[in-house]
Amino acid sequence: MADEEPVNPRPEIEEACRPQCVKPMLEYEKCATRIADDQTGEAHCTGQYFDMLECLDRCVAPKLFAKLK
Repeated sequence: MADEEPVNPRPEIEEACRPQCVKPMLEYEKCATRIADDQTGEAHCTGQYFDMLECLDRCVAPKLFAKLK
């Protein structure tokens, strides 16, 4: 058991949380599509990206910390 590599449970938990964060993900994807052709480099989707991450973190955190020893 001491020779085993530790496994990060976050990706699995995050995948399970994605259905709860559909709205922020769609908003981010819509924004990314809107600014894809921006040549100025001034357009960004930072707000939508952070909203998506916050939703995922709220769902993942309690489940992740429950698994940590």
